[in-house]
Amino acid sequence: MSKNLKSTKIVLVLAVLAIFISTNTSFAGGAIKVGYDFPGDHEVSAMGFSGTEDVEAGFSITGEFFGSINEYLDLGGGLTWQFPRSQDDYHGDFYFIPLYAMLRVRSPSTETAPYFIGQLGYNLFDGDSDYKGSGAYEADLEGGFYYGIGGGVIIKEHFLVEAIYSVNNGTGDILSIDFDVEYSKFSILVGYNF
Repeated sequence: MSKNLKSTKIVLVLAVLAIFISTNTSFAGGAIKVGYDFPGDHEVSAMGFSGTEDVEAGFSITGEFFGSINEYLDLGGGLTWQFPRSQDDYHGDFYFIPLYAMLRVRSPSTETAPYFIGQLGYNLFDGDSDYKGSGAYEADLEGGFYYGIGGGVIIKEHFLVEAIYSVNNGTGDILSIDFDVEYSKFSILVGYNF
């Protein structure tokens, strides 16, 4: 996929989010979160074959904005930056940067307000030179589909704790061989809701 097409997808996702939120909701706020990503799975498939490797734990930072449809439902968007992480038995670090739309279903504002959250979007995908290779053996990495589902609790209107299962997808090409990458993990996040 060309860089122009990748940029076009990102701009399109942002434009749809902005239009939808501005016409259908009232601005409710946002959240800043720091996440601990438990060890996950990195699956690569190509030419009918696949293999899975364990991924070491990592950290991430998330920013979200959302608007309220009513007292129970918020719509919004977010961006997560994953600190580079590595697989147990392979050299090199990789990371995804998901850009997503989100739906949050919550109880009305109380001292402790539980909620469920769903995320759907597009990832940017990259890795260091050890992960991608070099020279004629350097892989060209592209982003792909992202989704996450989980729940959490807002404490005293501002502090939150969240658990989410998410899957990052990407693609690559090396020596004219296309391959798919799927990175799945479970995360615990803490943050500030404003």
